[in-house]
Amino acid sequence: MSFGCALDDTWMPFGCALDETCHSGERSEVSGKLMGKVTKTFFSFSLALHPDKTLVATGQVGKEPYICIWDSYNVQTVSILKDVHTHGVACLAFDSDGQRLASVGLDAKNTVCIWDWRKGKLLASATGHSDRIFDISWDPYQPNRVVSCGVKHIKFWTLCGNALTAKRGIFGKTGDLQTILCLACAKEDITYSGALNGDIYVWKGLNLVRTIQGAHSAGIFSMYACEEGFATGGRDGCIRLWDTDFKPITKIDLRETEQGYKGLSIRSVCWKADRLLAGTQDSEIFEVIVRERDKPMLILQGHCEGELWALALHPKKPLAVTGSDDRSVRLWSLADHALIARCNMEEAVRSVAFSPDGSQLALGMKDGSFIVLRVRHVLMLKWYLEMLLC
Repeated sequence: MSFGCALDDTWMPFGCALDETCHSGERSEVSGKLMGKVTKTFFSFSLALHPDKTLVATGQVGKEPYICIWDSYNVQTVSILKDVHTHGVACLAFDSDGQRLASVGLDAKNTVCIWDWRKGKLLASATGHSDRIFDISWDPYQPNRVVSCGVKHIKFWTLCGNALTAKRGIFGKTGDLQTILCLACAKEDITYSGALNGDIYVWKGLNLVRTIQGAHSAGIFSMYACEEGFATGGRDGCIRLWDTDFKPITKIDLRETEQGYKGLSIRSVCWKADRLLAGTQDSEIFEVIVRERDKPMLILQGHCEGELWALALHPKKPLAVTGSDDRSVRLWSLADHALIARCNMEEAVRSVAFSPDGSQLALGMKDGSFIVLRVRHVLMLKWYLEMLLC
């Protein structure tokens, strides 16, 4: 599962880990979604935001995965790229003017592709690496340069016509050979990358020239470049802000905030002016005002592991309940489109049903057992349900 978020001028968040149904070719002007015969169901695994802050590209996991480019405001599909990748699409990136899209496959060769996405045309492709690639980025200062990174490697690519060639980064004696999880390009042929051990590796051309040790206490999953500098997020639950020379500005530990919890892991981070968005491993999006860093706002939550199996509507109120492999039961307001409360169980939930009067909730569990909850007595839901159901 991957998770992406971004800020535009209206602070719109974009999340990934969407469960999408893929349809054949016809588009409905009414719904704005692909209509037709349902062929396969895929999970979106990767996401990229276009420079215009309106279009979004998503890549699927499946035998014959698509890359879909969406208009995020009217939810229409603008372009579909297919018939190249197999197994899935690991990562995506638009170039600085938004005309080209880079993609990385989940096939055995981790194939790297460059697309003219508006025409649906493949411009170039090449074998990516013998092991997984975790991130790819265009260099905004060198329009035909692309950088990718992954398991114990980083590669610097040059696009010339329809030829895509790579040179491998040289770790030398400056730093240990590390798995590189994320990267960001800067001026003067500099590339910054986040390593599995929590260090930041700084590259000049092909060579590792210095390391910033202990930038995070665990793997760095996300790195974001902006006018203000750079933001990084890691498995340690921390967001760190850096200036344009990658000197530290501040550190925000979301685990220590009121909304935080043990095991919180940052998977995506975005920074603009005094605001941050952070996406977590548990499918949450936090908004953080830098000057009020100890008071992050939890603006989105969802199920976060495996599949969502269970759904039931309340017989009397505009409420729905869901259960999934993440061992949680969640209550949703259909009127507000918001999560109201959750209750953690000991087993994965396979089915749910309200009693006719809505006062009890039956859960069918993955291990074959079932549980009946007296809804008003469930501690985590009581404060809201007492008001609605009494």
